[in-house]
Amino acid sequence: MTPRHLILVVASVAVLAMGVYLFKEVNATPATADVSKHDKPAPTPPPPRPPDEPIAKAPEGAPFGGPPIAKSPTRETTSPPPPTPQASDPPPTDVADELSRPNPRLDAVMAEANKAYDHGDFDEAKTIALKVLAKDPTSTRMMRIVVSSACIDGDSAEAQKHYANLPVPDREQMKVRCARYGITFNDK
Repeated sequence: MTPRHLILVVASVAVLAMGVYLFKEVNATPATADVSKHDKPAPTPPPPRPPDEPIAKAPEGAPFGGPPIAKSPTRETTSPPPPTPQASDPPPTDVADELSRPNPRLDAVMAEANKAYDHGDFDEAKTIALKVLAKDPTSTRMMRIVVSSACIDGDSAEAQKHYANLPVPDREQMKVRCARYGITFNDK
């Protein structure tokens, strides 16, 4: 037997001994369940009592569950809740306030434009971005999509039109991006 074989035999016996030891230790230690309060279902609260129902009280000396007490005519009533805005209500007049508020629907539409652009559907991305720009002409994100898509499609007139509305740092980036497609811009 060569020294190499001897070392392999010793190493395999050591690995076997460690395996047996670990097996015994794992089986000797009982597993404990960690039951936390998060695993229990939350108790369901009782349904709310309608505000107009009177609380039924039994008359003095009567057993529980006697006839309900009638409403008193002097009982105070709560004022009705303020009216909720309807779809027919006119929009707020301050456009700056309206544009500064979060708009989940508009964000979802802009995400669709980004997704179309990322998947290489530049016509669809440009169409969606132009619709957003019709409602929010200051959206730099959508202007970038329109400019990039127009450059990729070779539409220099459309790219130049929206390039002029971009902030300076974005213009510099669009110059580099569009130069790859042979589109250059006139800074006016």
